[in-house]
Amino acid sequence: MDSAKLRHVIFHTLCAAGFIFVLNFYVLKTGIETSLSWAIAFGAMAAGLAYAQTRR
Repeated sequence: MDSAKLRHVIFHTLCAAGFIFVLNFYVLKTGIETSLSWAIAFGAMAAGLAYAQTRR
């Protein structure tokens, strides 16, 4: 995987994790542990999806 594709996967992962963290922590008022758990989970799913998209 070249650097452009890797940068795309990392950017997609960080954006998804950041969005879910903000949504959970600030909007839904969940705890920090719950917010981080969801952010990590959604970040991992976003990384998998972005990786699959770069393989097309």
